[in-house]
Formats: sequence, structure tokens, C-alpha cells
Amino acid sequence: MSYVCGLKVIHTVAEFKIANVVGMITYHQELDLQELAETFSTRDEISSVTYEPGENHWLQTRFEPDASYVAVYRSGRCSVAGADSIEHFEDVSQRMTAVMRDLLEFDYEPETEVSNIVATSELDLNMSLELLAVHLGMESVEYEPEQFPALLFRSTDHTILLFSSGKLVCTGLADIEKVSDAIEEMNTRIQSVE
Repeated sequence: MSYVCGLKVIHTVAEFKIANVVGMITYHQELDLQELAETFSTRDEISSVTYEPGENHWLQTRFEPDASYVAVYRSGRCSVAGADSIEHFEDVSQRMTAVMRDLLEFDYEPETEVSNIVATSELDLNMSLELLAVHLGMESVEYEPEQFPALLFRSTDHTILLFSSGKLVCTGLADIEKVSDAIEEMNTRIQSVE
């Protein structure tokens, strides 16, 4: 909270950090995962390949230099996880597509879509989570400290976990501005209780 000339500033901006960007790449063709696994294992840009059809129905890969995770499904869809920014997600998607262009025949640009951004923030929380749960409205909140140490706030399009330390985790949104707005809205709600 900030003060200007002895007056309390009502609105402060909460900073946040992206912890994970998850998204999909769609190749419009069925993939032979066994063949891809054998080929991927010979590629320098891929640090690990795991395909065990008896345990999982997807091929698991990690791309160098940052060990980005890409799960490849027979349907032609690939799930990318572990990116720390939208740009990082796009970079991993481009690296994956470069490898796939070497292995498959296609002349289209695969679809890429961010499906979830997980962001963290540290808010100034000077109250109990019990009080905050009542203020936020019990219909939107789950808080059972004997089961899990965070307050769970569900909005129509996102979920926020808030710990008594002030640590916040926001998930469920796919747009940076919406993530920022959701965290700022929670920060404003907290400040209005203080």
C-alpha cells in the first residue's frame, strides 16, 4: 500500500510472474508415435524421448536447450508445457514444427494456441484467510485449512489460490492482460477489506 502526502492511495498495481504457459500445436494428420519416437531419439535438439504405449498413449519429449516438454498424440496434436512466457511457448512451437517438417510432409502452417497461463504474485495480505473468504463470498470460495493451506477462489473463467503468506497463483486464463486484470482485481478486493 502506498501513501502520498499522508493520504492512502486506494489502488496499487500487483506485479506478477509467469510460472508456466501451456498450449497446443495441431498438425492436421495422424501421427505414427513409434516411428516418431525412433526418429526423435536421433535428433540433437531433443534431449529425451519416452514412448511406452502400455503406460501412456502419448510420446513424451524434451527439447534443448531448456528441456521444454512436448507431449505428442496420435491425433496430430501436441501439448507444450513449461514455457515461462508467450514468446517461449512460440519458440518451442516453432522448434517442434521445424523437426516435424523434416519428418512429415505438410505444406500448411500448424495451428498453435495458448490454453493456460499460470502466474504467481506476492500480495500484501494483512488479514486472515477466514475473513477474506467471507468477504469474497462463500459461493465463490473454498477454504478448508485442514485439507489444503490456500483459499481457492473460482471466477467464471479463472481460479486463484491465495496463501496466508500473500502468495497468489492464478490459473485458467490464456491472455496476459486477463491474467493481469484477474490478479489486480483480487488485489483490489483484498485492499478494500483492510
